Amino acid sequence: MVNPSDPTTPSSSTPAGEGPGSSTPLTRAWISVALIPVFFFVAFAAAQGIYALTGYDPSAGATPPLWADLAAGLPALLILLLPCAAAVTFGLRASREGARSGLVPAVIAALVAVGGVLLVVLQ
Repeated sequence: MVNPSDPTTPSSSTPAGEGPGSSTPLTRAWISVALIPVFFFVAFAAAQGIYALTGYDPSAGATPPLWADLAAGLPALLILLLPCAAAVTFGLRASREGARSGLVPAVIAALVAVGGVLLVVLQ
């Protein structure tokens, strides 16, 4: 018979929610950083699609009006900022939980986010 209060009774060595299939904030932060290039290409495709829908082609040398730039740039920027915001959030959460290495994906994502904003604004 198994005695649950006996310390030699086999039990789960990991707390609930921390098994091999679960993801910690640090893991989620790095996954978010890894998804930034994917979201960059999706944002680029969305911006080009919106430009095409508005009838302007900035790659042809024509300068589109401000409203067309805003209509294409803002959604693209939001798409790009999604994984950046997730990486910063999860990285800082991991850092608060004691994993100081959580600051690395947070800083990388913050720098990419600033670069993305500058890219859209200076376009």
